[in-house]
Amino acid sequence: MRLPEKRIIEIKELIKKEKTVSVERISQVFNISPLTVRRDLARLDSEGFLNKVHGGAVYRGILESEPVFNDRVKLYTEEKDRIAKEAAKMIDDNDTIILESGSTCLRVVNYLSDKKNLQVSTAGIPIANELWRLMSFKKDIEVSVSGGIVRPGSGIYVGPHAVSYFRSINVDKVFIGAVGVTPGKGITTATQYDSELVKSMVESAKKKILICDSSKFGIDSYVNVITLDKLDEIITDKNIDDLVLKKIKSMGVKITCV
Repeated sequence: MRLPEKRIIEIKELIKKEKTVSVERISQVFNISPLTVRRDLARLDSEGFLNKVHGGAVYRGILESEPVFNDRVKLYTEEKDRIAKEAAKMIDDNDTIILESGSTCLRVVNYLSDKKNLQVSTAGIPIANELWRLMSFKKDIEVSVSGGIVRPGSGIYVGPHAVSYFRSINVDKVFIGAVGVTPGKGITTATQYDSELVKSMVESAKKKILICDSSKFGIDSYVNVITLDKLDEIITDKNIDDLVLKKIKSMGVKITCV
């Protein structure tokens, strides 16, 4: 029998609000049997909305994990391209910049061909590969790659060597991504390695710009990185939640939606 869509929507809203919910509570709120609740939760678990646990469910967004890089680059491609194009407008001739390692940072490389005399540093192997291709016809760009420990599935150099490299340089601008972004916690990411790496990048830059699509907002990932008031600007897409957007603006943080 097909599950009533209205009830599914209402259950999702309850779980998003309360984060963890028992079968008993859902049964009481919606006046349905525990068996029906378990079927609804099984459906939402298969859709990736929650994790079923003994006696209830946990909202998956409460601790958003980082998707594998090759999967990330396929998501929200149009939005990421607009964001990357807008970010590139902030890069001037003769700039020294850091492109972190995210899929949106990767797209920024596509808009660097008309910039003159750039020095670019990164910890992202896919980004380094794209910069190497750019260097095949653009001779006035210098590329530095941090080195370090390669984190499986991500194509990112992390660890003490990478952190030490970024602490040893000074740049005009850093462009960073995020696994999660909220007004309260700021930028969050999946591992302590990633957090330490991004912090070292931010400390090296005069201007700090977050570039990420709107799906990252409203999510707290595992490890805190920096609060939003440490940023000079955020660039995201127009699908960002209005309430989140208002909260960020009220903090005095410049945010551009494209």
